[in-house]
Amino acid sequence: MNILTNFPHSKKNCLIYLLFILYCVLFCWLIPRISFFKKSGLPSRLLLTLFVLRIFTLIVSCYLNRYYFPVSDSVILNQFGIDEYHLLFQNPHEYFVNIFQSNSPEAFSRFLDDSHSYWNNLRTNLLIKMMSIFDLFSFGDFLINTLFYNFLVFFGFVALYRVFIKIFPKSFYSLLACIFILPSALFFTSMINRDGLILLSLSMIIYHIFFITNNQFSLKRTGLVVFFLLVIFLLRNFVFITLMPALIAWLIANKFQKYAFLSFVIVYAFTTVLFFSSGYISPRANLPQYVSSRQESFVRIGKAGNSTINIKPLYPNFKSFISNAPQAFNHAVMRPYLSEATRIEYAPFALEVFIIELIFVAFLFYHQKNILINPLIYFCVFLSFTMLLITGYTVPIIGAIVRYRSIYLIFLSIPMLCYTDWERVKNSIILKRKTVKQ
Repeated sequence: MNILTNFPHSKKNCLIYLLFILYCVLFCWLIPRISFFKKSGLPSRLLLTLFVLRIFTLIVSCYLNRYYFPVSDSVILNQFGIDEYHLLFQNPHEYFVNIFQSNSPEAFSRFLDDSHSYWNNLRTNLLIKMMSIFDLFSFGDFLINTLFYNFLVFFGFVALYRVFIKIFPKSFYSLLACIFILPSALFFTSMINRDGLILLSLSMIIYHIFFITNNQFSLKRTGLVVFFLLVIFLLRNFVFITLMPALIAWLIANKFQKYAFLSFVIVYAFTTVLFFSSGYISPRANLPQYVSSRQESFVRIGKAGNSTINIKPLYPNFKSFISNAPQAFNHAVMRPYLSEATRIEYAPFALEVFIIELIFVAFLFYHQKNILINPLIYFCVFLSFTMLLITGYTVPIIGAIVRYRSIYLIFLSIPMLCYTDWERVKNSIILKRKTVKQ
């Protein structure tokens, strides 16, 4: 369903497909001409190839969301966006003020709650508002709105490349693979959801802080960091909470690069104590209880799904978090197993996990030695590992696990690929082949 409801079906489809093609051409024309993309150092043809890859991916994801997934958040958001679009013309005042309203005054104080909370509803309402703005140019078409969304998210991926190519100038192909072509990240950020916007915001924060700490400070950069922190805060407050210690540790480590790793260990040790003490500070700020409640919510949701896995109950105490940690790590990092690849929807992600595991083994045995590790790498590893643990603790649905972890696999894959001495790996393989032949 879209805004062109009065048009004959055949004419409506022709118009929409033509408009989609025109917007594709427009974005492909814009990308090589936008300064932010030009300064990436990526050739124009390669930039266009990477964006066209996103176009093909979003077409597939739109088809799956419409015709394969039993319930699609992206399709529902698109329809709500159309409703808001109509509201804009029918009642403009309500359109602009309803995002600040709630049915219950208590909803504003339920910051960490996942029900009857203004803040929990706001993250969806922001996406709906964004969709309604897209509808001004797309006539409410789901495919075109997804294209607009992907054009915005593409800035985030290019921002990551611009940062990490400074750290790994000789790892061009590895960075392309990790940032632009990692299957789960490419697929799930091509859909209209919060993950792509989180990736965009996180990338822009990393981008601007990286250059600020490299003597390129400006008020504009600082303002953009604050803006994207606010976006993350509004879209997923638990990501914002998790991000804070990682950012603090990164800034400290930049001041004391000789003790970068120790800086992260100290900050995270203090954060761990604060995390488990939060309930004593204030019952409303009981973070272990918050994580436990999130698990309960996902368990209820998982009962209606077809990819639910067993998960141990998580209680809001240190002992439960420690005892559940191995299972959480297994679920968030190892699932789906290759043995689960018999289900077609699991196959590409099971293969992705298997390849990442092989890369990790290569990294363990053939990592580069005596190198100075940039503090940003510690930031990536600590933040990603924390987010994966939270996902493993709370989410008992394989499909959701694969989606939530997808953007953080980028940050784990980059150091593994770029710090591995692939020449030694190659020579070792050649030597073993010669030994076998003899």
